[in-house]
Amino acid sequence: MITLAFTEFISIPDLGKISIIILIGSFMPLAAMTYFKVMLKKKSAEYNKTLAELGIGTDKRVESFYTPSKYILPVGFVTLLCFTAISAFSYADSYAGDIKDSLLLTGTFFGSEKTGLIYQSLAVMNMAFLGAFLWSAKNIIRRLIARDLAPSVFYSAGIRIILASVVALVFSFVIGEQSSTNFVSFRSSLGVIAFLTGMFPERILQYLIDLYQKYFAPDVLNEEILSLYKIEGISLQHKERLNEMGIDNAQNLATASLTTLLIETPFGARLILDWIGQAKLLCYAKENINGLRQAGIRTVYDLYKGNKSPEALREISESVGINSPMLQVIYNQVMDDIGIKTLYRFQHGVNVPENEHHSPKSAEDLPLNTSEAD
Repeated sequence: MITLAFTEFISIPDLGKISIIILIGSFMPLAAMTYFKVMLKKKSAEYNKTLAELGIGTDKRVESFYTPSKYILPVGFVTLLCFTAISAFSYADSYAGDIKDSLLLTGTFFGSEKTGLIYQSLAVMNMAFLGAFLWSAKNIIRRLIARDLAPSVFYSAGIRIILASVVALVFSFVIGEQSSTNFVSFRSSLGVIAFLTGMFPERILQYLIDLYQKYFAPDVLNEEILSLYKIEGISLQHKERLNEMGIDNAQNLATASLTTLLIETPFGARLILDWIGQAKLLCYAKENINGLRQAGIRTVYDLYKGNKSPEALREISESVGINSPMLQVIYNQVMDDIGIKTLYRFQHGVNVPENEHHSPKSAEDLPLNTSEAD
């Protein structure tokens, strides 16, 4: 009797919709719980091992950066957003016909009672949501496996969903209810465009921003010289991950905390130290960076080691076409930077890990200056 009453109250299609709603809505909190229960201990063990290899003494601990309280708001935000969106789209067939007009779904066509445009807007927003959710789910799973699931990931997922839906809605307004007799109807492609917008909303916006700066603001400060793409080994995914921490250019990376990067990113100590070394040299050399790389000087560590004489610097400058006094100034700045001395010791410790199986036992084993690490 209970089963019959339940099936009469909820139909088979409704069970399918409810299952999809629960599946999508519960994904984010389940991912966060898995991270705390399984992955956080492994990340802490790796971090402590890295500190021992580098000989860094610090009070920073992984557990202090990844506390449950920091996840409540971002996870709750994206979970509520997913529940609301998938519920609205799953049951759109039951209420869409009652919408006679909507400022949100018709934009500048508001007041015209364009039912077709309302349906079209709901469809593209649905596809944009699915694209954004699938991309975010893939990113969260990848970050979960890499033990790099920071609270900002969930904020980014929520913002991506909202941004993708708005951009897809704008596309819907642009074409209106136009029909096409072409071989490929642009309107019929809206679903694909909306889905791809959900997957890559930032790239579309960045393209628009680049066009604006090219034609309307050519005199805007050019940060290309200190772009993270100037750092060898940094890909688009690496750049986006560093951007989450507020590291938008080489200067930010050059002054970033080593221990914070070790805690909050999945990148190893050797890779981070190499990037910081390149970033510092880029900040000093700027336009001359390519010339130094031709001479085999990729990082400040390459310039720092060897106690190069003025004659050696002059030979380097002549061989790659760099102004000799400029190279001498760069070299003096590098040698006077106490932080570079500390980082050089860290970098040497990573490449030749003498402390691989034991942590420092006395103050003599620690670096002279840990300010660059902390």
